[in-house]
Amino acid sequence: MTSLPERAGRRCYQPVNAFHSMVYFSPDLSDALAALGVEDSRAAYLAGRGAAFGRVGAGAITASFYNFSHELVARHVPSVWDIASPEDVLAARLRAADATLRR
Repeated sequence: MTSLPERAGRRCYQPVNAFHSMVYFSPDLSDALAALGVEDSRAAYLAGRGAAFGRVGAGAITASFYNFSHELVARHVPSVWDIASPEDVLAARLRAADATLRR
């Protein structure tokens, strides 16, 4: 049981998701990751989302982001971490989010 109103989670999700999702599709993130050497758009997307987990393999990302085929993820992860560390990707993601929101 919860003391929250019915559908509170859904009502919170809808406005907050716009802030969460915008960075992954921002040209600022693509530019920031390309500057680190991650130029493939799929690798950049998976790295941008998966970096918070640290240097994980394809299985962890496939399981967490359930809508991607494992074969697609495995083409890019974990090899993307040899190009840019998860810590560097996270820093780039924060810079990109800041630039996008300010614009």
